[in-house]
Amino acid sequence: MARTKSFDEKKVLGLAMLLFWKKGYSATSMKDLEHVMELKPTSIYNAYGNKRELFVRALNLYLQSALVGFIESLEGEKSVKTALNDVLNETIHLHFNKSHPGGCMVVLSLLESEQHDTKTKKILDSALFLLRDSIAKRIKQGQETGEINREINCRVIANHVTALITGMITMAKAGFSKKELEELIFHSSCNLLK
Repeated sequence: MARTKSFDEKKVLGLAMLLFWKKGYSATSMKDLEHVMELKPTSIYNAYGNKRELFVRALNLYLQSALVGFIESLEGEKSVKTALNDVLNETIHLHFNKSHPGGCMVVLSLLESEQHDTKTKKILDSALFLLRDSIAKRIKQGQETGEINREINCRVIANHVTALITGMITMAKAGFSKKELEELIFHSSCNLLK
């Protein structure tokens, strides 16, 4: 007779996600995972697979919450400028929110890309391209409604905003203050969509 699981798989996966987010893939050991998940190695392997498979599942959980949240901030009735401002401010909130390890799991994982295999590298790369494409789509919508100048190159601006997001995450991890990052948003927002 098969034993039933006596733990909440999604909740425990969330704990693993936070650990990978805080320490990165390479610095997170199976012992660390056992400790934070409060599970024996066999339970982890049976429920989630090996460390890499667990990382992929944790990364997908992160994408379903954080990345989806960023994309939802871009959509809706508000103006394009407000939407872009919201996404940039959400980047700051993500780092300084005390319930998170700080930064962005995708960006931090990309910085240690040599530790990833083809599958995880593709997931990480795709996440940034999805964000960039969502920004470009929102700018294009603004052009169609007349809010944004039609001569603006949507892809160039979307790349700029994506670079700003990833750069701010790196700067925040390096100790730049919230105020400095907010000033960066203010000066970028004033000039991006003119």
